[in-house]
Parts: sequence; structure tokens; C-alpha cells
Amino acid sequence: MAKIKEIRLSGTTTTAGAVTVNATKAVAGKLFAVAFDKGTLADATNFVVSAQVYDVVKTLLTVTSAGAADAFYYPRDLVHDASAAALVGTAGGDRTMPLIVGIPRLAIASGGSEKTGGVIIFYEED
Repeated sequence: MAKIKEIRLSGTTTTAGAVTVNATKAVAGKLFAVAFDKGTLADATNFVVSAQVYDVVKTLLTVTSAGAADAFYYPRDLVHDASAAALVGTAGGDRTMPLIVGIPRLAIASGGSEKTGGVIIFYEED
């Protein structure tokens, strides 16, 4: 049975409003949700959550102009057939939880000068 685990990635931005935070360990599982912990970050913060495995970067979530409050996101990937054609369904039935394999990373831009915040990544692992 799969267990839901979590990794918190947070940091303090530079005076330019940016910070990149890498997890201290690699993970392997399916991404369930990402919680945005706004902290003191600016209301129009942009951030990207990704996973790095070898030289491959998998973008898991991109948020532009995050709002003024904490938020939950449930990213899903489009599924494909063996020829890489997208399988399009109705009402999201063509989506699956993305694989999260490698080192999770949070990159914040436009977060405001010397502001703190981050994300909590919830993932399923057998």
C-alpha cells in the first residue's frame, strides 16, 4: 500500500527576489499535491517545482503570480499511447499523477526582496 510522504522546500529570496532550493535527498514516487506556503513572499510570486534526475529536468508545477494566500495544487500529466500521441478524454480522465523521480527543486522568482516562503510536496511512495 502506498504511503503519502512530504518534503518541505523553503528559502529566503535575495534582494533580487529569487531563490532556488534543492531537497537533500532523491525521491521516487507519484506526485499527489503541492502546498504553497506563502510566508512573507510577495503576492505576485512566480515559482516552479521540478525534479532533477541525471541531466533530465521534469517540471512538475509552474505557478505565475501566486495569490495573497497559501494554496494547494494537484498537478496531473496528460497520458500518451505507445506512439507518443496524447490520449484525450473528458473531465480530466486523460490525466495521471506525475512521476517524481530525482531531487525535488523549488525555484522562486519575483518573490520580493529578502522574503521567505516555499512549498510542501506530497507524494506517494510504495
